[in-house]
Amino acid sequence: MKENSAGSDTQHSRTHSILRVDSFASALTQESRRPRQEKSEAEKRLVRKLDRRLMLWAFFGYFANGLDRNNMPNAYTNGMDTELNLASDKYNWAITMFFIGYIILQIPANAIITKVRPSIMLPGVVFVWGAIVCFMALVKNYQGLYGLRICLGFSEAAFYPGIVFLLGSWYSREELGTRTAVFVAGSQVSGAFSGLISGAIASGLDGVHGMRGWKWLFIIEGLLAVVIGFCGFFLLPDFPHNTRFIVGEERDLAIERLERQGKKTLSTGLNLTTFRNLLTTPYVWLFLFTFICFQEGMGILQNFPIILSKLGYSSSFANYMMVPIWVWVAVVLVVQGWLSDRYGKRAWHILAGSAWTLLWYVVLVAVDGGKSPIVLVFVAAYMIPPIFGASPIMMTWLNEIYQNDSETRALAIAIVNSLGNLAPNFINIKAWIVTDAPDFRTGKIVTMSMTALTLVLIGITYYLEQNKILLPKVHQRITTTDEEKKKDIREVV
Repeated sequence: MKENSAGSDTQHSRTHSILRVDSFASALTQESRRPRQEKSEAEKRLVRKLDRRLMLWAFFGYFANGLDRNNMPNAYTNGMDTELNLASDKYNWAITMFFIGYIILQIPANAIITKVRPSIMLPGVVFVWGAIVCFMALVKNYQGLYGLRICLGFSEAAFYPGIVFLLGSWYSREELGTRTAVFVAGSQVSGAFSGLISGAIASGLDGVHGMRGWKWLFIIEGLLAVVIGFCGFFLLPDFPHNTRFIVGEERDLAIERLERQGKKTLSTGLNLTTFRNLLTTPYVWLFLFTFICFQEGMGILQNFPIILSKLGYSSSFANYMMVPIWVWVAVVLVVQGWLSDRYGKRAWHILAGSAWTLLWYVVLVAVDGGKSPIVLVFVAAYMIPPIFGASPIMMTWLNEIYQNDSETRALAIAIVNSLGNLAPNFINIKAWIVTDAPDFRTGKIVTMSMTALTLVLIGITYYLEQNKILLPKVHQRITTTDEEKKKDIREVV
């Protein structure tokens, strides 16, 4: 009788586990429809601590990332074009070399981030890429620039997807959109400061100690990344189950509030569920092509200093004009992220931002056959930023769709970001050729078309999610008692 009783208890436990798996998608849907609950004081303190440490460092880390990745237009207008002979498409190839290195290491880097301490890995890569940018001031020809741009891509590969994954490992769905937007805004703010720094260098440091302004640009911005990377070793958390400065009841709260929304907080290792979720569900591929379209949608601002320079304005003026534009982009981006948290339905916020941007690209192409007057170009520069805000909202949505398996979520983020960044740069080699400036008619047409495609892709993704078609599956190993959960945590730590 005792054996039968024990067998009955075991069978009941297994049945309970299966029921939890089967009800996973339903629980997530119900959670998303519940009204907002007021946070306890303990939870508010936890979020404030995360904001002071994780968000603060992530913002400034991406600030440095934006400076060091996107300083090529500013360097180009500060003498690099003539000293390194960057005529024709050589400049665009220098941009693309970065993304060749970026894609090679990004997916492997995010595959291992669930197994290492982000508080060491992520600050380390910031420190290394800062040093590489400083060395770029020593190159003598465009071949040397190509080599260091590839190395820069290697070193930066882990940062963006790693931070997006880490944010998704700490913040709830009511917090994640805003935080992801604030993080990404660091890169936009860097665009503003890059213009100020470049303008100051062009007018004050160009020729000092026999070095042109572009070399000073690389040295100053590279050293800033080195300092930020060093600070990260003391600020950044790891995961809820193993962060040294979050322990006891606060650690339990950090884990419980995410599990309450169905988010997987512990790594289970690569398994068949991981590969099935990536290869047989359409979401990662839909997000990938959407991300490619987003990157193309940003083309006009990425080439704005070159447009102004080719129209006869000084390099200082061209760089200074980017300051208010990038500040405006950052504001729009954070507002969009907050609205998506406040009202939910990420897809509708992406569709609205993309449609608005598409309208202005249609105007740029239609007016005077693409030879837009300078006033219209300035107005459009302030009107298209919603496409920038759509990108972090999409990454938040990706974090949520793949929340039931840590490995799947990490790899999905890396696939979307790496391949999504690589493809546009090969497209831009022929779409945004520097010698086509200031009109860039081909670039405008390509960008307009791909922004229109965004609307179709997001509509398909939203339809599939709402109808629960081919949603990612939860890993079958499910703990049913508090003791089993504690055992899992001890094994990971």
